[in-house]
Amino acid sequence: MVRGDDNGLPGSEYGRIVTQNHLWTPWRMQYIAGGARELGCIFCNRRDTEDDVAGLVLYRGTYSYIMMNLFPYNTGHVMIVPNDHAATLDLIDDPTLIEMARMAPPVTAALRRVLNCDGFNLGLNLGAVAGAGVADHLHQHIVPRWTGDANFMPILASTMVMPELIPATYAKARAELNRELGSATSVASVVLVDGARSILLRDGHLPLAEAETRYPLWLSALELVGPVAGGATITGWAGELRGAGPGPSVPVLTIRARGEALADGWEAVSVEHIERRELDPEEIAVVEAVLATVANDEERSTQNQTRH
Repeated sequence: MVRGDDNGLPGSEYGRIVTQNHLWTPWRMQYIAGGARELGCIFCNRRDTEDDVAGLVLYRGTYSYIMMNLFPYNTGHVMIVPNDHAATLDLIDDPTLIEMARMAPPVTAALRRVLNCDGFNLGLNLGAVAGAGVADHLHQHIVPRWTGDANFMPILASTMVMPELIPATYAKARAELNRELGSATSVASVVLVDGARSILLRDGHLPLAEAETRYPLWLSALELVGPVAGGATITGWAGELRGAGPGPSVPVLTIRARGEALADGWEAVSVEHIERRELDPEEIAVVEAVLATVANDEERSTQNQTRH
């Protein structure tokens, strides 16, 4: 007698046929092939970088910082890293250990809100024999988990990956950490439409959404923009509006949309004319940074197409 197993594959009355599925994580190929190597300690380099977006640095404390893993085991895989270059816990001073421990709860709270995950793997791999890819600068992994997802280990059967491009996850996570650790109460957005040839403004400024306790900041931004911008999607981090006062900064997300159906107070402004508008200087700086990123991405895309 032949019966089907849970996957609809032939089995036998003596038990299931064990089949092997594949977990595809192509972004890790650069790491496996050695193409991701850089001079010096990658964590010291991230500590010293002035470009937090390129370095995937999400938040900086006094003694440590939080960064995303460029080669994640799962969507939202982040690391808490001490500033000091040390391989073992006994070489880390108490203020650093305390700060790292205190960072973990807001990180998990932010990621849970952003990604709606069911749990986390938290841990340190101390030493190469324990699995540390960078053994001489310790770091704590925080890996979001979903029921039925890929396990923390790379070889599993019957698994599923919940994929999202790293720039989008970075933007969502950084905004939410700004809320957890920086007390952000609102989120702004640079909304690119018509192939990034126009930018949406609301009442003459970048759209600003107030934070809601039940929503992550990125969803509050989409709730505001969605009705007037078809196909709106978070694509990256745009910057922060710090303002003149002592209050919390406002995270700014980049949103791309296919088109617009404008309502009262909304307008689409050509990127060539954006500097003529009476935007705040900080808003202009953020928009210019986003447009520069778009131009660089388009140039790289053209170069890649030329090579192939």
